[in-house]
Amino acid sequence: MLLSSTVQSKETLNSKSSYELNLAEATVNRLQTVGLRFCGAVDQALPRLRGALPADKHTRKALDELSDLFSYLRIWKIEKHVYIDPLMPPTENYHRDLFFQIYLGKESHPGALTEGSLLAVGGRYNYLLHQMWDHENKTNPPGAVGISLALETIIQNSPEDFKPIRNEATTSILVCSRGGGGLLMERMELVAELWEENIKAELVPIPDPSLTEQYEYASEHEIKCLVIITDMGVSQTGFVKVRHLDLKKEKEFGASSISIKYQVYELEFFFAVSSAAR
Repeated sequence: MLLSSTVQSKETLNSKSSYELNLAEATVNRLQTVGLRFCGAVDQALPRLRGALPADKHTRKALDELSDLFSYLRIWKIEKHVYIDPLMPPTENYHRDLFFQIYLGKESHPGALTEGSLLAVGGRYNYLLHQMWDHENKTNPPGAVGISLALETIIQNSPEDFKPIRNEATTSILVCSRGGGGLLMERMELVAELWEENIKAELVPIPDPSLTEQYEYASEHEIKCLVIITDMGVSQTGFVKVRHLDLKKEKEFGASSISIKYQVYELEFFFAVSSAAR
């Protein structure tokens, strides 16, 4: 994944500068320097960018967003092969914040940024949404991210024996937080652990949702089981609460995916028995 197109060879850039880009050779040389120093793996390119760019408000905000995104990708163990390219133009002119490209890399060029098939492009368009938002609406506009998939390319590059992974579990879990500034990373970590146990789990995708917003999300998505974590529970007791909305029952237990898995099964069993008895 490219977060922000790789610098081309000097011959190609010089050719384009004469016929297409109308750039002076000195400018082309500076672009090449940027490509060599600042295009690459996030954990290497990001510190270099921080050291080279002015420390103004907008620059810090952009680099902090890249750093935060990389931290989130690391939680879900998808941080490998993620690169920064400061020369990559946005796909759409309304992409004003983070934007990205996703490639299927070639085995012969494992470290090349754009050597491979382009599978998807996208980015954030919060600014466009803010411009279109009804000012009489008392709520703030939500964040917005769009992505375009090259479905034909994806199908062409899928192995013939590929079978989508199916999750047969019937129970969905919403990992919620109460207080603690939203506990976004903790919620993401717990969701990842539940996925590893083949449990369908999700979270409200905003940094600090209120408990009401999380209940509304569960209702809209027909999720009956909530796992609620608190700052005190995570840091001191190591316990979380599981609440079944239909049973109106709540239990507290250790914050491990195995514990949650069996507690959810137990609640589901009691719910099935109570429903059959009615």
